[in-house]
Amino acid sequence: MEHEDDLDLVERALSGNKEACELISSKDTITWLQSVLARRGASHTEAQDITADLFADCFAGRDGKKPLLLSYNGGGTLRAFLSRAAINRLIDLKRRQKFQGNLPERGLEGAPTDEFDLLEGESLSDETDDHLVGLLRDALVNAFRECNPRDLMFMRLVSIHGVRQETLAASLGWSQSKVSRAITGVMEEIREKTLAELKKADPWIELNWEDFIALCRNSTDFLVGSRA
Repeated sequence: MEHEDDLDLVERALSGNKEACELISSKDTITWLQSVLARRGASHTEAQDITADLFADCFAGRDGKKPLLLSYNGGGTLRAFLSRAAINRLIDLKRRQKFQGNLPERGLEGAPTDEFDLLEGESLSDETDDHLVGLLRDALVNAFRECNPRDLMFMRLVSIHGVRQETLAASLGWSQSKVSRAITGVMEEIREKTLAELKKADPWIELNWEDFIALCRNSTDFLVGSRA
């Protein structure tokens, strides 16, 4: 497991360990998370409300939902997990605010999502409408576009299609070490360019490559989603 300490902390919190719960919802973590939301455009009140609801949902699910922390599997840092959850909630809030004045008048006593049913393709589900994952995917796609096509092809042949490096080297008249260097180089280039693209798109985002991979791995939308 990549983040055993974080996973152990979460498991202890879910079992009712008071110290673990206090560590997860510490003042430092709350302040950091509110800062992340503020840099994304949340007001002070919005940041406070989102973090309060988020940490309440971490330990006890509402409306029949499971506690949020049950979704954490240790694939990335706990902070990255909490950051993504908070950002998704902020995006959801901003979308509600954006469309509030442009929707037809209807009774407010209905279900909170009734108005959004009128918007084709819109969804309030984190699993199916994850804008952060879309941002990650775009950063990776843009990075691929800037990399050497030949080296990308080598990487795909070896990593995806299972072609052995020595076989590829023989077909090119290269040494195996030269093929290996090309593949290692393009993988490093992908990492650097992806993080640079992500930082350019949203300068406040503080993710390392390990967290980036974990977020992508935990989101089916990253692979199957499409962006216009």
